[in-house]
Amino acid sequence: METWKIVLICYCAICYFFAILSFINEYTERRKYGTQRQIELSMYMACIFAPITIILLLSDALFGDYIRKAKEIYEHGGVKKYREWKKLEEQKRQEEQERLEEERIESERIKAAFLAGEIQRNELPRLDGVNEFEFEEDMGLSVDYDAEVREIVYVENEYCQSLNDFFIRNKDLRLFHMYKFVYLPNFSKELSDGELIRYMSPDLPEDKRLDINMDSSYPLRFLWYPENAKNIKHGMMFFKGDCDNHGAKYTKGHYFHLNEGSDEEIIAQLDKIVREVHSHYCHAALYSTVSKKEIEEGSSDDYADEMFSWVNQDPEVALIVKEIRDKVNALRERGMAEKLIRKIIQIEPKLSRLVITKDMRIILPEYNNMEITMEPINKAVFFLFLRHPEGIIFKHLPDYRKELAEIYQMIKPLGFNDRAIRSIEDVTNPCLNSINEKCARIRGAFISQFDESIAKHYYINGWRGEAKKIDLPRDLVIWEE
Repeated sequence: METWKIVLICYCAICYFFAILSFINEYTERRKYGTQRQIELSMYMACIFAPITIILLLSDALFGDYIRKAKEIYEHGGVKKYREWKKLEEQKRQEEQERLEEERIESERIKAAFLAGEIQRNELPRLDGVNEFEFEEDMGLSVDYDAEVREIVYVENEYCQSLNDFFIRNKDLRLFHMYKFVYLPNFSKELSDGELIRYMSPDLPEDKRLDINMDSSYPLRFLWYPENAKNIKHGMMFFKGDCDNHGAKYTKGHYFHLNEGSDEEIIAQLDKIVREVHSHYCHAALYSTVSKKEIEEGSSDDYADEMFSWVNQDPEVALIVKEIRDKVNALRERGMAEKLIRKIIQIEPKLSRLVITKDMRIILPEYNNMEITMEPINKAVFFLFLRHPEGIIFKHLPDYRKELAEIYQMIKPLGFNDRAIRSIEDVTNPCLNSINEKCARIRGAFISQFDESIAKHYYINGWRGEAKKIDLPRDLVIWEE
C-alpha cells in the first residue's frame, strides 16, 4: 500500500477516535470544563474526512492502474518507447521462465539418474568447496533449531597454536541468540569422564570409560569431496543438516576463516560470524506465537487437560523441575548435540525393564539397577497410570479416586491421613492443576537420570483431549509379588 494511503487512513482513524470520545464525553463531567468546542470540532472533522477517504480509496481502486500506467509512459518518454520497454520486459520474463523450467527439468533428470544408479555421488553438482562444503549426513554435526544452544565448531586443516590456546582459555564462549563455540579437543576430554555418556546411554556399564581423542580436523574426515579440505585452513564451521543434492542427503558446512590476533580481535571476528550465520539461516521467528490459554483454575471440568501441554511452561510448575532442568542443561551444554555423542560412542541405548519391588521401589535393572525416587503421592499417580496401559482421560479422573487411594495405602500404609486424602482428591479433580504438577514431577524424576529421548517412554504423556498414558511396553514392567 502506498504511503499516502497509510497516512490518510491513520489520520482519519484518529479523527474517528476523537468522534467516538465525543459521544462518551457528552455524558461525563468533562463537558462542564470547556471541552465541548473541541468535541464538536472533532465530530465535524470526522464527518468531513469520511466521504473524502471513501472517494480517494475508491478512485484509486477504479483508476489506479490507469494512473500508474500513464506515469510509466511519461517516465519512458512516450507511448512508443513505453511499448518497446514493455515488450523487452516481457521477453526477459519469458526467457527467465524458460531458463528456470530448463533447470528444473535438468535437475529432475540428474536426480532420476542418481537414484537409478546411472551416475555416482561424485558426479552430482557440487557446492563451491570454498565457503560451503558437503559433508556426510550422519557425521553427527548439524544445527538443531529446536535446541536451546546452537554450536559453531572450530575446524582446522593446519594447526594454529594461538587459536587453539584461545579456545582452551575460553571454554564456554557464547554470544547472542545462544550460539556456542565448540572446541572439539575440550569436548573429547569432557566425554572421557563418562558422566555425560552415561546420561545419554544409561545402560552403559558404570566402569566403562571411552578413550576419545578428537582434534579439530575431525569434521574433515566426513567431507564428501576430500580434495576440498585444502581450502580450509583454520576457522569456524556452521553445520546445517537435512540438505538434498538431487536425491543425495548431506550436511552443509558453511566455513568462516578465522585470523590470528588478540582475544579481543578474535572475539570481534566470532561476533561477526554469529551475526552472519544468524541472518543466513534463521529467517523464522525466534519465539513461538502460540500463546497459553488464559483460563482460571476450577473454571472447567477440562481444566487439567487444557493445561497439560503447558505444564512445563507454567512459571509455577517450572519451579518444580527447575533443579532438574538446571542439571540437564549443565550436562547438555558441556558438549555437542546428542547425535554427535551417539556417533562417537556408537552405542544405541535400550529400554530397561521397570521393576516394582515388594516394598514399592522403582528399579531399572538394565540401567545399572538405577532407582527412581518420588514422593508417595507422585509414585501413586505413576503406578496408577502404569496399571492402565490404555491410558486415562483427565476428565474421568474422579472414577479412579478409590484405586489411587488404595495404591497410596500400599506405598505408605501409615501415612494415610487427612492430608493424604486431600491430595488424592485434588489430583483426581480435573478442574484443578494438581494432576499436571504430579506429571511434571514424575517426568522430572526420569529426565534427571537420563536423556529425555529415553525418559519419554517412562513418564506420562499424551495429546489434549486424548487419554494420557505411559508408553513403556508392558512386557518390560515387572511387579514383584
